[in-house]
Amino acid sequence: MNDKRKEICLNYLKARKEFLDFGNSDEVLHGNDNIVGRIGEAIAHSFLEHKYRQPKVLINQTNAGYDILCAKGDPRISVKMITSENKTGSTSQIKHDWDELIGIELGEHQKVIKLGVISRANFEGEQKKRGRRLDPNFSRTMLKPNGVFAAAGKVYENEELKVFNLL
Repeated sequence: MNDKRKEICLNYLKARKEFLDFGNSDEVLHGNDNIVGRIGEAIAHSFLEHKYRQPKVLINQTNAGYDILCAKGDPRISVKMITSENKTGSTSQIKHDWDELIGIELGEHQKVIKLGVISRANFEGEQKKRGRRLDPNFSRTMLKPNGVFAAAGKVYENEELKVFNLL
């Protein structure tokens, strides 16, 4: 392995270890080995705090499809995030047993470029109307102007996102 390749690999592994060492003891960043998922949950947590929803990231991440509980109304929130590194445009499956879904798109400069929020009832209604599955994989197209979040929920982008001071 050449020196530059070795340096890049070691820097990545050191940064990953630093994230896990801190994250494993943090009330928001704890979780499984899916670091992108943990970061998505932290972004959603910050968004929900700005909305005065009193979020709590679950300690036990082996639940049936949700990541965060909020004190107000106790909704179960599932978080899905897609990064610019994802070339297929889709990620993990949207599982059952959630009340609200937060979808996040992270741009190439590690900045949130879109954040969508939708209730389960609205999501399922829109999916049925479109003749689509109720448990699809989360995809970037869901956050587009003609996507399910824009049609039946809310998509924050550009200036609207800046007020939340996310990544």
